[in-house]
Amino acid sequence: MESDYTAHMAVLPSEIFETQSTEPLDLEESYDYCMDVFKLHARSFHFASRYLEDEERRAFAALYGFCRLADDFADETDMPREKVEKELDILRDIAVRMSQGEVFRHPLFRAFGDTMVKYKIPVKYLHELIEGVRMDLSIRDVKDEDELYEYCYHVASTVGIMMCHIWGRTEPETLDRAADLGIALQLTNILRDVEEDFENGRIYIPQDVREKFRVKRSDFENKLATPNFRRMIKSEIARANQIYARAEVGTDDLPPAGAFTVRVASRVYAGIMDEIEKMDYDVFKKRAVVPKWKKLWIAYKCRREYLKEKKEQEALAATQ
Repeated sequence: MESDYTAHMAVLPSEIFETQSTEPLDLEESYDYCMDVFKLHARSFHFASRYLEDEERRAFAALYGFCRLADDFADETDMPREKVEKELDILRDIAVRMSQGEVFRHPLFRAFGDTMVKYKIPVKYLHELIEGVRMDLSIRDVKDEDELYEYCYHVASTVGIMMCHIWGRTEPETLDRAADLGIALQLTNILRDVEEDFENGRIYIPQDVREKFRVKRSDFENKLATPNFRRMIKSEIARANQIYARAEVGTDDLPPAGAFTVRVASRVYAGIMDEIEKMDYDVFKKRAVVPKWKKLWIAYKCRREYLKEKKEQEALAATQ
């Protein structure tokens, strides 16, 4: 089944119809489609997810596909704003109907609808994610930390919280730490993509932070990593690392394979900030990327932790 980027976005929400008298799409083939999209576009998380049970991994692929589709409306379409808003309204309605068991004739919606029902994912998190996309349509210059964190929660924390539902770990403290991880990951995205975001008309580093470090808008325009600009990026990395540390506490609440996956994904992502440090915080120099050998080393270390935890849990279970 075709699953490259163009095919993934070829069908808009307004063109999706529920299955009525016609035969529904094959569920396994629909999940295969989502796995192909997952592998193509979510390389870090796809790499990290190899130790998950196949059913969980396919559920995450379906979740990723839906989130990717929603997020693409912010940057990857040339549709007029009014058209995008209408499509997001329809996507919001489809989410409700999928949660109620309706089946739609597109492999992404077929698979994710099954995932929503199977794992009882609350539709409110999808609505919050879609609201985050709406925020992205209007954001041009984030004012302060509160606005930044609200945005990060909507576009990233919601995804982590839905992942927790797939794992069956929905205690409030666990969900709070998942929300922290989403914020940390999104802050990393923001630091990596400073130049690209500015070219798209957005500055996510809050205005009050820029003022504190005396960083001007012209520094972004001229791609100048001045000493103050570098100090600002260094400070924002420290902020993100604090949130990563807070999020790490909640990883212990997950099943061993889930904890392994989250640790690999989060540490690989945090490694982007290490690469920015090696660039002396000049994020205009190039796009920071974690080399493959480092990803493998991170995975190796996390695998040792995973096997140790798995052995401890098996020993505990044997005594009960």
